[in-house]
Amino acid sequence: MAITKLNHEELNRYQRQIILPDFGEEAQIKLKNASVLVIGAGGLASPILKYLCSTGVGRIGLMDGDVVEVSNLQRQIMYDESDAGQYKVEVSARKLKEQNPNIAVDCFNFRLTRDNAADLFEKYDLIIDACDNFETRYIICHAAQKAAKAWIYASVFEYGGQVSVFNHITQTQYSDLYPEAPDQIPLTDGEKIGVLPVVPGLIGLIQASEAIKIITGIGQILDGELLLYNALDLSCRKLKIGKQD
Repeated sequence: MAITKLNHEELNRYQRQIILPDFGEEAQIKLKNASVLVIGAGGLASPILKYLCSTGVGRIGLMDGDVVEVSNLQRQIMYDESDAGQYKVEVSARKLKEQNPNIAVDCFNFRLTRDNAADLFEKYDLIIDACDNFETRYIICHAAQKAAKAWIYASVFEYGGQVSVFNHITQTQYSDLYPEAPDQIPLTDGEKIGVLPVVPGLIGLIQASEAIKIITGIGQILDGELLLYNALDLSCRKLKIGKQD
């Protein structure tokens, strides 16, 4: 059943965003009623999860089959050294509930596959790609189309990153951007790619921002556009994707 009213604690917690122009209690209630599935619990997911949680998204699904390793700590700010050896989704869920007890967190301690994607996607309003490989993104692309769910894509590589929204208003698809995986980039193992730690942090924040805008209906989103960011010269540019009217 959809929530139609915020309680006193929620009004106090979210007051600094509720007073924003074009936001108000209506947008906050939309966030409270929303459900978002985040696929991956690494460098991109760390800021995504923290800000979806603090902003008040009502239900967040976490999907990742990995445990925390010391080599993750350079860029995956959700975790501390004491978390090493523990499953990422379990650590993340605990910390998110400590950050905001008002939200619900679902843990899926396994990887996305073609066999489990359809059932999972049906349970959420919005999908966020925080994975590190092309193979999983093609699974997301196919399953999101079948489930008629929008999804927010991002990837990082060395000193740069890119973000877009797929299967939304313009029905632009990931396959319009990458009909097939580039030969020079591993299909399944993102751990072999170097990355400046702040890049997934910044790109993940943009993904969280896009999610909030999609849920609340405020602002313009990266639908049919690809945002490219380069940390070395602090440049951003947007490119059109697919067929444009």
